[in-house]
Amino acid sequence: MSVHLEDLCRDYRDNKIVPFIGAGLSVPFNVPDWADLIREIADKYALGDLAFVKSAVEKDLQRYDYWQAIDALKNYATVQEEDIQEHIANTIQRKIMKPEVDLLHNYSDLQKMNFNLYLTTNYENILQDYLKFSLSPILMKDIQFSTQNLFDQKRICQLHGTISNYGTIVISRESYKNLYADKKYENLLRLVTGTKKLLFMGFSFNDQFIRTLIKEHKEFFMSRHYIILADPTQEKIKELREEFGLLTIPYKTDGSTHTEEIRKILRSMHNSNDQHNVGNHSSMTTVVVGAGIENFQKDMASNLFYKKLKIENIDQSLIELSSAFYVASEEYIRELKKAGIPLNIIDAMLGKVFIKYKERYADTYIRHGNSEEFLTVVHSSLKDLDYGRIKQLLKDNLADEDEVRGLVHILADDEKIDVWWGEKRC
Repeated sequence: MSVHLEDLCRDYRDNKIVPFIGAGLSVPFNVPDWADLIREIADKYALGDLAFVKSAVEKDLQRYDYWQAIDALKNYATVQEEDIQEHIANTIQRKIMKPEVDLLHNYSDLQKMNFNLYLTTNYENILQDYLKFSLSPILMKDIQFSTQNLFDQKRICQLHGTISNYGTIVISRESYKNLYADKKYENLLRLVTGTKKLLFMGFSFNDQFIRTLIKEHKEFFMSRHYIILADPTQEKIKELREEFGLLTIPYKTDGSTHTEEIRKILRSMHNSNDQHNVGNHSSMTTVVVGAGIENFQKDMASNLFYKKLKIENIDQSLIELSSAFYVASEEYIRELKKAGIPLNIIDAMLGKVFIKYKERYADTYIRHGNSEEFLTVVHSSLKDLDYGRIKQLLKDNLADEDEVRGLVHILADDEKIDVWWGEKRC
């Protein structure tokens, strides 16, 4: 394992890492890489007398010169930029296929990590499908909010476009140059690389886009950044350090797989965070203050949990109390994350709340069919919730009775979780 792994784990614990996800992580989903996509376009358009174009494209692809391959297609075949973008979007949508088990890919591993911001050059949305962030992925060039808020909420930034809007796809030399000529884009990139450390995953670093990005913006990459790389030679490790400022975290694929070896590295980071938090009392004694009076001024009427209460005709005063619990719990969870509490611990808390809700559903609502009584009993039973083993990890930051009662409404606010107060559905 790399001599730099300990540094990577420490930077992860300090919330300094931003994963930069490349096409390699989507290979288990049958997503073709850039070379295969360009090759397919050549097969479609370079026919008959244009067969020589396919040979030229293939030579360019063997040199990882994607731009030259695309230029050859645009110069000699009847293909335009929009044709290429549309073909890429349609091909990915047609070929993408979810593996039968999550162990075959690393997106399920990223679910367990405590990252806020993700960057990716991938066009598909597999990352969002697994992370399930409440904010939809955003193209970095479309960011209109204050850049100071970039790291406050969990989000995915797609640098080079998305198949859901294929006109945004960046793959040619011209589209790439136009994108990075945008000063706003450059400033955002400067902000990310200046305040965080990137962790490149799923890149071979023969990738022309990333090599060009770092070479042409080398001043943005002066601090330490990392790359996870399969079977690199010492010469490659040295080149990445000297030319690109990257520290390599290598792994071997002999007798293993890319997925399993990347999983080991992510586990090392994740486990080091847990061990550090358990072993270092001072890191866990950052007191989570909780919601203040201003937080309770929020209007909750548009939230899903609020609508679920309204459709059961629950008394308005009880709905308002539930809303206060929700706000208290929402702020509590936000502060837990800022304090470095791992996501799997927060998930375990929510899991215990969900079980308690199910218990009360069985012994209260099923018996009496009264939604107000059901809600009141759930609130009451959560006040003294036993956190079990995770109390050791939360230490001084256990939820108070208001915050823990609000956790059930946090669950109810998620449309994918089956928490309701009766038979009616929104």
